[in-house]
Amino acid sequence: MNESDPIKSFFDFISHWNFTGIQSTLFLFLLGTYVLGSIKLYLKSINKTEFIKKTVVGLFGFFILGLALVGPLDVFSGELFSAHMAQHIFVVIIGAPILMASNPMATMIWSLPKYFRYGISITLTKKGFVKRVLVIFTNPKIALPVFVVTLWGWHIPEAYNASLVNDYIHLIMHISLAVTGIFFWWPIIGSAPIRTPLSYPQKLVYLLLVVTPTAALAAIITLSDHVIYTGYIGSPKHFGLSVLEDQRIGGLLMWLPGNFIYLSTMTIIFFKWFSNEEKKF
Repeated sequence: MNESDPIKSFFDFISHWNFTGIQSTLFLFLLGTYVLGSIKLYLKSINKTEFIKKTVVGLFGFFILGLALVGPLDVFSGELFSAHMAQHIFVVIIGAPILMASNPMATMIWSLPKYFRYGISITLTKKGFVKRVLVIFTNPKIALPVFVVTLWGWHIPEAYNASLVNDYIHLIMHISLAVTGIFFWWPIIGSAPIRTPLSYPQKLVYLLLVVTPTAALAAIITLSDHVIYTGYIGSPKHFGLSVLEDQRIGGLLMWLPGNFIYLSTMTIIFFKWFSNEEKKF
């Protein structure tokens, strides 16, 4: 079956993968560095059980990213708005924080030859260039608005439609969303080498502040009575969906599952805060 033929079943959808192109190559390269670094660190680790647990979390994060970047969500992102929206959710809201929870930076650095590893390590010291850049962009006062502006900016119809017809713009869209998404989650997760400056109450407020603008964008897309992203007009009617129906499903994905993840994270943080306060008494 050609990708342009209408898909009617979930099996038709899930069976399409693409391991060619710049995006796929970049993903496979990053996955390769993580696997190689994990092997090297495993051989040196003392607590191998704990290290394996952390590595499994990281590999699960890469699996989620793989579904989005080389799997069916990417293959059909140019023909289904809902697939494109699910792709962004998998990359920014699910995959990125799961991967960051495994503290992947050190693991990936260990995949490099000794002298490259040493050079990068210098940039991550207190006065190192990379460390200073990370401190700036993971600052909650910067990370949150930059993430929201990037998300809204790419959903301006002209920008979004341009990404559908130009592979390089499409790649820039994904990289910018992924990077700003990582910076957004960093103050919550506190992966090395930047530890979060936020207390539990501040984390709750931080996440609450992102819910409203994302919900507002989702509402505009979902409740629109016309096709906003005209680049999908003329696409095959996958699953028998019209372009407007597909757009509304995509909006609902951002609105409900997307914000559910933020609210679920807030719930987890609240109970951690409560448990931490109990230990003080």
